[in-house]
Amino acid sequence: MEFMNNLSRKARLYISLGIISVIILVSFSVIFYGVYQVYYDPASLFRHDFGDSGEVEEYFDERLVNVVVLGLHNRQEDNTFGDIYFVDTILIASVNFDRDTLTLLAVPRDTSVEIAHSGVEDRIRQSYSYGYEQGSGDPHQEGMRYTLDTISDFLDGVKLDYHIAMDIEGLKQLIDSLGGVLYTVEEQMTGPTPAESLNAGPQMLDGRGYLTYLTYREEDARDDLNRMERQQELLFTTFEYFQEMGMFRYVLPTYSVYREHVRTDLNLNQVAALTLFASERLEADAIKRFSLQGEYFPADGAEDEAYYISIDEKEKNELIDKLTGGQGN
Repeated sequence: MEFMNNLSRKARLYISLGIISVIILVSFSVIFYGVYQVYYDPASLFRHDFGDSGEVEEYFDERLVNVVVLGLHNRQEDNTFGDIYFVDTILIASVNFDRDTLTLLAVPRDTSVEIAHSGVEDRIRQSYSYGYEQGSGDPHQEGMRYTLDTISDFLDGVKLDYHIAMDIEGLKQLIDSLGGVLYTVEEQMTGPTPAESLNAGPQMLDGRGYLTYLTYREEDARDDLNRMERQQELLFTTFEYFQEMGMFRYVLPTYSVYREHVRTDLNLNQVAALTLFASERLEADAIKRFSLQGEYFPADGAEDEAYYISIDEKEKNELIDKLTGGQGN
């Protein structure tokens, strides 16, 4: 203090301005580094030593986790969470952190089930709408509750630890923001408009093309099983493409931008941990894919050509055993 008192007023002013400038510079450096990590190297926020057992598991209650992955569609132009939804895609993703494996079980959306809490027999894709319309609380929360409980009941009580649901507009924006996905379309897909059609052959699918492939179905209303197989193939190829191109590093910041299109009980750390697991520890040949199959039958009294799918119980039990067996149970 005595040193400062001996300086001229101008000198003291310059020293004060210098100190303030250093503080501002350091502050901006810290902020910039944080922004850089989030947008360009999100994995660094969750860096782990993968040479041992790995610490990704610490973000979960258990080392064996089942995540229900849902694709939602409300037939509205913007497809945001503001109206009633149908469940277009149902996947059970069983993550085994001990074995570094992923087991996927796809459930056809037209599967005939008893809707939880209602006692009504209907297609499983309608479970969200029953909760939305009949639930006693927030419509969207009730829609998710009815959906998850219906899936759990149908799978004979398989433990469902977490869920993540995205509307198709959010998926479209996510794919666009990540630059698209290189994929070979097996055959010509002719939709109601040119924008909703795809040519056969290898091509970079943007968000619109990605959704066209995922949602495309033949004119026959009984095309749900083929459609489900195509969806799994596209998702598997997307995983391989993202891993090869190093795209997983951008998933977390992109997810943060489009979270209004997502409903999940995973926290941000858990989403980051799963992303890191997929990018660093999961190999393509460690992913096992299964799909429930069944027979179509027409809906009684339906005015249009609505079909349900009756799942073979023996096959369902065998696939449930494979799903839970992939967990090491």
